[in-house]
Amino acid sequence: MKRIVFGIIGIALIALVILRVVQASAEREPDPDVDEIRRRTGMPVEVTRASYAPLIVRREFTGTLRGVRSATIRAKTGDEIVEIPVRVGQRVRAGDVLIRQSSLGSVAAVRQAEAAWEQAARSVERLRPLKERGAISDQDWDNAVTALRVAEANLEAARRAVVLTSPFDGIVTDVLESRGTVPSPGDPLVRISDLSEIQVRLQVSPEQAQELALGQPALLASQGLEGQVTRIALQADPETRLLEVELTFPGGTAVEGLVPGSLVTVQVEVGRRESCLVVPERAVREAIAWVVDADRLAHRRQVRLGLRGNGNVEVLDGLAEGERVVVAGASLLSEGVTTRIVGGPGS
Repeated sequence: MKRIVFGIIGIALIALVILRVVQASAEREPDPDVDEIRRRTGMPVEVTRASYAPLIVRREFTGTLRGVRSATIRAKTGDEIVEIPVRVGQRVRAGDVLIRQSSLGSVAAVRQAEAAWEQAARSVERLRPLKERGAISDQDWDNAVTALRVAEANLEAARRAVVLTSPFDGIVTDVLESRGTVPSPGDPLVRISDLSEIQVRLQVSPEQAQELALGQPALLASQGLEGQVTRIALQADPETRLLEVELTFPGGTAVEGLVPGSLVTVQVEVGRRESCLVVPERAVREAIAWVVDADRLAHRRQVRLGLRGNGNVEVLDGLAEGERVVVAGASLLSEGVTTRIVGGPGS
């Protein structure tokens, strides 16, 4: 009998203990979730201050380099090339000999030109006394003099046909034939470029062209050359739908190592502010920025933006100088929520 009583008492005590444990568990507050912890300690954010600073906006393009002038020297006769006194990369002056050809095939051309000149000269001498007496019209006299000048030019060209010279100061960019070859008349022999100024030709979309204007500063960074936009096509190419833009830079010794026809990278300055209110571009999403006040509370701001470039954006309205602007963590914020600054001013 005693065993039964003690057993009942033991069971009752165990049940009482279990009941107290259950009641204590029910009365204890549940563990806070992650969002609740963040609300209590503050939403972690990184901030920067809106400040006044210069803002220069540059756009980068790739274009084709060329000299301000270029020329291809072509064979005037089918004579053998007997001398090429220049090499690629050599600087030449106007009138310097680039190619010499054998004169064997040019003798007949020279003789024909000489005969035409002699005939034109005799005609002028025959008409001169008639002109002085007024026996011929001014038109007849002018025709005779013009014919003589044409004959003189043709004779000079025939005599020089076997000696090809540079038409301007420049650099030899290509030699296409070698000594001993026999070109056909019109074959290209030597190419030269005038690099006293250099040009870079760009192909840009109509949208890119909207940012460009004549006179905008340009930079050829590889050579440290500063130039400007000198031409913008008004019509797009019918096949590529792109517009051609031309940049011009000073040449001279600064262009050593540049190869006409090669691709180069340039920068064009499309906007400049000597001083404006700026924040990092990543601080603004869809014209919305978040600021943190002195009590560490977050506030949503609608902003109006201006120039963008180099990772920064100009703020025209919506922010004040010195305000702390959120650059990281804004996606977790809501109006008036407490923040915890983990980077930037006030962290």
